[in-house]
Amino acid sequence: MTYSRRLFDATQQFQRSRGEDPTGVLTKVQVGQMIQSASPVLDGWRLRWVPHPTRGRQLWIPIGLDLQATRTELGVEMREPRNRFKLKFNAIPAATVRAAYEATLREMVGSGDNINFKVIKGDFFVITGNQGRYNRYVRYHTDGDGILGFDMSWSEDDAPVYGNRLVTIISGSLWASMTGSPFPTTPRGAYPWDKPAEPEVASQQRPAPPPSPPPAQGPAKVTFSTGSGFFVSKAGHILTNAHVVKDCTTITARPDGATPVPVQLVARDATNDLAVLKALGPAERTLPIRASVRLGEGIAAFGFPHSDILATTGNFTLGNVTALAGLRDDSRYLQVSAPVQSGNSGGPLVDTSGNVVGIVTAKLDAIKMAENQGDLPQNVNFAVKASLATSFLDANQIIYDVGMTAEKLDPADLADRAKKASVFITCR
Repeated sequence: MTYSRRLFDATQQFQRSRGEDPTGVLTKVQVGQMIQSASPVLDGWRLRWVPHPTRGRQLWIPIGLDLQATRTELGVEMREPRNRFKLKFNAIPAATVRAAYEATLREMVGSGDNINFKVIKGDFFVITGNQGRYNRYVRYHTDGDGILGFDMSWSEDDAPVYGNRLVTIISGSLWASMTGSPFPTTPRGAYPWDKPAEPEVASQQRPAPPPSPPPAQGPAKVTFSTGSGFFVSKAGHILTNAHVVKDCTTITARPDGATPVPVQLVARDATNDLAVLKALGPAERTLPIRASVRLGEGIAAFGFPHSDILATTGNFTLGNVTALAGLRDDSRYLQVSAPVQSGNSGGPLVDTSGNVVGIVTAKLDAIKMAENQGDLPQNVNFAVKASLATSFLDANQIIYDVGMTAEKLDPADLADRAKKASVFITCR
C-alpha cells in the first residue's frame, strides 16, 4: 500500500490521540487497536448486500439500522425509522449519465443544497451536498440503455449512522458491482417481499429480534490488487509488471469495452518487474514495441489508476522522458514526467507515434522524500525500458510487432490507440 498525504496525516492523528509517537506508520499493535476501535461501528451496521429488484446489481446496506424497505417504480427505498438515514436504489431506463447529472445538480441547487463535490466521467457521476446537518450523496452509472445508482441522505454522523463513513462503503460496493472489480464478501440481505424470507431483513415491519450475532472476529482478510497491462501479440499475450500479478490465485483482464476474462500467467521476471499473461482468445488491438527512446522525447502513459474513485475506463496523461536511467542511475528504467498513480503499474508508456517505449512501474514516494530531503517532488515517475521487455518476450518466444517512428499522432488519437490495446488487471 502507498501512503497518500491524507492517509499519512490521518495515521499521525490516530497515533497522537493515543499518546503515541506520530510516525505516520502503523505498528502491528496499532493496526489491531484500529480494527478493535472500528468493530463496534461495523457490528452496529451489520452490512449485507441486496440486489436491485429488476437489474440484479448489488449494493451494500446497513440492516443494523432496522431499515424499512418499500418497493418503488424505479427500485427500492429504504429508511431508518427515525429518518436519520434514507437510501433510494434506482434503475432509470432510457436515461443518460449526462442528463441525470445535470438534472440532479439543478434539483439540489434549487432546493438549497451546498454542493461539496461533483464529478462526471464517461459512464458515471457523483454529486454530494448538504444543508446544515442534512447530507446527500448521489451516484449513478450507465447500465444497459439506462442508468443505475443510489441517492442517499442522512442527518447523523455519529452513532448509529456514521453517515460520512457509511456512504464511502456503500459507494464502493456499487462501483465494484458496476465494474466487476473485487470487493469484500458479506451475506445477502432480503427484502420483505422475497420468498422465502431471510432471517435478517430490511423490513416494512420490524421482525422479532434475531439471535445475537457471534462475537466479532475482525474484518475478513481480502487479498486482491489491480493494475494495468496491454496486448503485445494477436495471439492474446499481455505485458504487465511482475508485481501486479505477484501471488495471484486467479487473474482476470478486462479489455477495452468488454467484460473481464480469465488469463494465465505465462512468465514472470521479478528482477526486472516484467510479466506476460495469455488470454484465451485473440487480441483485437496490439501495440508495437520500439526498443530505443531519446532524452526529452514526448511520451504518454495509459492505465487504470485509483480505479475505486477515478474513471474505470482508463486514464491518459502526457509528459516527456526526463532521464534515461532510474534511481541511482539504474539503466533498466526511464524517468518520465507523465503523471501516474497507484494502478498505473504495468500500463504502456508510448511515444507520439503510438509505439511502446516503456512499461510504467513506479512513482517516487513523495512522503518519504519530504521526510528525508524536505522537498515534495512532482511527477517523478519510472518505467521499465522497452529494450528489456523485448528481451523478455524473445526469451519466452512471444512474437510481437516492432515499432518505428512515424507520423506524430494527435493526443486524442494516441489515447484512443493506447486505450483499445490496454487491459484492466485484477489479481486475487
